[in-house]
Amino acid sequence: MTTTKTDSEVLTVLEEWAAATRQSRRDEILKHHSANLVIFDVLPPMKYESAESYRRSWDEWQPDTQGEAVFNLENLTITAGNDVAFAHSFIRCGGTLPDGTTFQDLVRATFCLIKVNGSWVVEHQHVSKPYKHS
Repeated sequence: MTTTKTDSEVLTVLEEWAAATRQSRRDEILKHHSANLVIFDVLPPMKYESAESYRRSWDEWQPDTQGEAVFNLENLTITAGNDVAFAHSFIRCGGTLPDGTTFQDLVRATFCLIKVNGSWVVEHQHVSKPYKHS
């Protein structure tokens, strides 16, 4: 697979997002996200219509882990044009809770980005997990 300069720029945006999330650098997690983005996420309310509404929800669902959390992009695929790009991957997340309990999960993610003033910005993000009906 050939990697273009544009693909590398998009990869950098997504890797910086993952690293900031993994290291709980909350002020940097949405650094490359549009203020007016729409995020679909796995936890209620499942739809966020701005970066600020998503940021306000973190304390409700972001686990408090000991040390750096696990938050790794796996099988990332990027398709990018001059001013629009999308990417999809799995995200392996987990960590160790303060009581020593460990957890791990695997979710799917899709990102839609646009180029604004020469920089890539996440305009839409969708994180999901298959639901098994019983």
